[in-house]
Amino acid sequence: MADEEFEFTEELTETSETIFLGENNFSVDPSQIILDTSDRHKLTFNLIQWLAESPNRTIKSQRKQAVANTLGVSTRQVERLLKQYYEDTLSETVGIQRSDRGKYRVSEYWQEFIKATYEKSLKDKHPMSPASVVREVKRHAIVDLGLEQADYPHQATVYRILNPLIEQQKRKKRVRNPGSGSWLTVETRDGKQLKAEFSNQIIQCDHTELDIRIVDSNRVLLPERPWLTTVVDTFSSCVLGFHLWIKQPGSAEVAIALRHSILPKEYPHDYKLSKPWGYGLPFQYFFTDGGKDFRSKHLKAIGKKLGFQCELRDRPNQGGIVERIFKTINTQILKDLPGYTGSNVQERPKNAEKEACLTIQDLDKILASFFCDIYNHEPYPKDPRDTRFERWFKAMGGKLPEPLDERELDICLMKEAQRVVQAHGSIQFENLVYRGESLRAYKGEYVTLRYDPDHILTLYVYSCDTNDDLGDFLGYVHAVNMDTQELSLEELKSLNKERSKARREHSNYDALLALGKRKELVDECKQEKKARQQAEQKRLRSASKKNSKVVELRKSRVSVSSKKDNQLELLPERVLREELQPQKIEPQLEVANKAETQEQERHKLLLPGRKQNLKKIW
Repeated sequence: MADEEFEFTEELTETSETIFLGENNFSVDPSQIILDTSDRHKLTFNLIQWLAESPNRTIKSQRKQAVANTLGVSTRQVERLLKQYYEDTLSETVGIQRSDRGKYRVSEYWQEFIKATYEKSLKDKHPMSPASVVREVKRHAIVDLGLEQADYPHQATVYRILNPLIEQQKRKKRVRNPGSGSWLTVETRDGKQLKAEFSNQIIQCDHTELDIRIVDSNRVLLPERPWLTTVVDTFSSCVLGFHLWIKQPGSAEVAIALRHSILPKEYPHDYKLSKPWGYGLPFQYFFTDGGKDFRSKHLKAIGKKLGFQCELRDRPNQGGIVERIFKTINTQILKDLPGYTGSNVQERPKNAEKEACLTIQDLDKILASFFCDIYNHEPYPKDPRDTRFERWFKAMGGKLPEPLDERELDICLMKEAQRVVQAHGSIQFENLVYRGESLRAYKGEYVTLRYDPDHILTLYVYSCDTNDDLGDFLGYVHAVNMDTQELSLEELKSLNKERSKARREHSNYDALLALGKRKELVDECKQEKKARQQAEQKRLRSASKKNSKVVELRKSRVSVSSKKDNQLELLPERVLREELQPQKIEPQLEVANKAETQEQERHKLLLPGRKQNLKKIW
């Protein structure tokens, strides 16, 4: 791949082929993706999706470089595209979209006028052509509003506003509603038309929150209503599987409901099911809405391993088959049960919470009996000669599908992760250490872990294949020192969160103590440094004064003054202003001696009341 360069030729862009990502699309060489892709934007999306599903860092690095070489961009740009893929902002059909895409610079008045004019013609059964709408806009602007030519939308702008409406009208004529006519067609989000011609070809799945309140095993009212996930065959509208949940389901719950629809049904005797029930693997497509749980990497990986392709519906009415079942459940089942809340506010019973007495197990029995014995064996609406089950059975070739190995199916529907085998055959996962004797020979190698989210203490270990194959089963690993306990993934994550919080709080307290000690140590070091600097400065000053005459004079003055017996001269005390007495100046003084007298008086301090002669010290 590194030595080859792929160019987009006109012959490649003219072909339009359906893209199916098989096993050969998950090696390090992405050439097969290029050969199966006719659109540049779709090529980019498929390559980034292929990169996002890398099993480990080594393969991801190789794929990143291969994608960069294929698209002719830098690895940094590939990382930006990968980030957009994770944030669900990377489109499969038009590449990176601008922030102002779909907006027009004309005013909202003209946008609404153009749309209203065209939609009114559709209601009148006389659709206007785009040119007729342009003429109507021009007439309305000049005649009715008196505008100039530059004050109303140009014809190109009118065409851009009308194009989505015209395309939508063409799709409605081209594609029939699911459930109508002798054949069924649904449309995907990227514009593909899927025609259902036999059973289990197109399997649909959806969720709904049931309009009923239930209680737990202790007869305490639950705060939330239950959720129902149904799996329906498009060709026969036969319910193949379902599952009830306490919370809003995600990708793991979708996988469990899909597993229920694939395997033959085995219910206890207290369910009292008396009629056959359809089952089987989706042969081609798994058709859902655009919810986050249906767009997850987990569900796409299941499709690749089981051999079907996940598709998203274009409009809500494309899922009419699976949506209609929810209304049927409300009108035929839930409406007569205690705790029914009603589908709208006006018809909502007032005592639904007080009357609620059913548990989720009771509701599961009721729905299983309804789907198996009643709904699937009612006449098919478009062909009442057969029931839904009979239509499904005939379109299966008159025989039941070969059941899959439950063990293999469990592994395919489990979540998976990649880890490196450490010393003594141990693996670290979710802050737990797992160990298995069969992994001692695989030290330092990547392995694939598959696990059941409800039983997280035992993991299935497989060899990590570059082509995303299932790999060889290497054995089990068990959590160390937790043989007698039972733990789910949610419970383990909750424990890890509490442990991390306690560790963080303890670490913060220790950090504050260490900060105080560090501050004291720094202050002591600063004081010692200052004292050392002062001592050094004093020593340097003393050393510089050894040969100074000032030192000798000071020493000589000290020796002379010590020999005299004279009393030390005292500084004059402070004299208050009130104690000063004005002295009389003799008028006979001569003018010549006046300046000298003033100078002497300026340096003379008078201490009245004290008879003591003070020397002049200046």
